[in-house]
Amino acid sequence: MRFRLLLFLLIAVSCQEDEADEPELRTKPAQQIGPASAVLEAEIVETGPIKPITVGFLWSTTNNLTLDVSPGRYILGPTGNKGPYSIKVETFGPNTTYYYRAYATNSTVTQVWYGEIVSFTTLP
Repeated sequence: MRFRLLLFLLIAVSCQEDEADEPELRTKPAQQIGPASAVLEAEIVETGPIKPITVGFLWSTTNNLTLDVSPGRYILGPTGNKGPYSIKVETFGPNTTYYYRAYATNSTVTQVWYGEIVSFTTLP
């Protein structure tokens, strides 16, 4: 009887869906880079228990990218789903290196999570 109970508990615990403790974002390389535009891409790998999360992008000509200091910001809005997202920005300068990263916040913007910082250079 004890063996069956132990076996049942082991199976029940191993069948639980793993959920991250917090959102996890992956910033992807920019696409369709032109003299004044680029498509910024990211992926929500995990949402964690924070649902919905608000996602977006930060960019600048320096790699100091936080919600507090980034001059470029785009908020895509709340989501509760994993998966890719992207935006096309058409306000970049030509022949300039930009840094960007994905970010997510909880609904009250008291917690912020960031993806990696990546860079690209616009065309002349």
